[in-house]
Amino acid sequence: LLLPLLLLLLPPTAAAALACGAKAPRVGARGQNAFAAGQVTRPRPLLSKTRARPLRLGPGPEPQPESESEPDRPEPLGRWRRARVLSKRSLLRNVLAASALGAVSARGARAEGTVKFASGDEAPVLCTQAKEGMKKRRGIIDVSDTTVFERTPCKLGGYVTKTPYSLRAPDYFEPLTGYMNGGPDPSGLLDMRLESMAFGGDRPVTVVVSDGKTADRKNYPWVGKASITELGGPDEFLRVFAPQLSVNEKIATSETVDGVTYYKYQLYKAAANYNNRKVISAAVYNGDLITCVGLASESNWEKAKPVLLDIVDSFRVG
Repeated sequence: LLLPLLLLLLPPTAAAALACGAKAPRVGARGQNAFAAGQVTRPRPLLSKTRARPLRLGPGPEPQPESESEPDRPEPLGRWRRARVLSKRSLLRNVLAASALGAVSARGARAEGTVKFASGDEAPVLCTQAKEGMKKRRGIIDVSDTTVFERTPCKLGGYVTKTPYSLRAPDYFEPLTGYMNGGPDPSGLLDMRLESMAFGGDRPVTVVVSDGKTADRKNYPWVGKASITELGGPDEFLRVFAPQLSVNEKIATSETVDGVTYYKYQLYKAAANYNNRKVISAAVYNGDLITCVGLASESNWEKAKPVLLDIVDSFRVG
């Protein structure tokens, strides 16, 4: 009568041993039972773990059965912690090293694939020109439309200004060519024009270089000036450069590199179906104004912003 009650009260391993007539295992303070101490013999499995010997199907050496090693038992937790857990100092050092490596990789990825576009030089990539009968076509220029455009080598700049300049841009920006006087634009007012459809949205991302002159303006206060600073600060120059300009947001800064001062702007105008985001760098060099303008729409601004800022920031004259 007492045996069933005793079996219910004992741990499963002890109950099984008692039921088979063996001595009940002792349970230590750390939970190690008599099986681990070797006091109770484990029951032999019904099926042997020994693999069957492979058959020999022809002449040759006797095939040997695959060896099967018993899986290693896990080490006690205390020893594992002592051997394999990093100290706080080592962990911090590894994290800082990984962070530095990630920063270097990010900078390298950002610079990878950029090429130099310099006036007077051959374009570093193939240019895009309209096919015969397509040059007078108006509307959004989609350089990926092979029914309208084709690729060809071309020379950069020298159409509206003789002042040398350069910029760096990713190699997926394509220079336009073959328009008025062989230049990059049907209006004949641009010296360089780069286009890319890589940012999605409803229109291309564009970079243009010009001398700031337009068909409806005759007075240009910067002509003959030695520096853009002679026209005032960044805000004053913007009013001279574009008197009718109206924007909702404006960021204006200045930078001097190799003796040349550049006024830089980020402009935003709330408008639909329009390149309402502009990034500008302007400088006066030997009496001529040279501007580099990056254009994007609201639909692709977030993707294009860091790229356009890098391009415009790389713009140099002289």
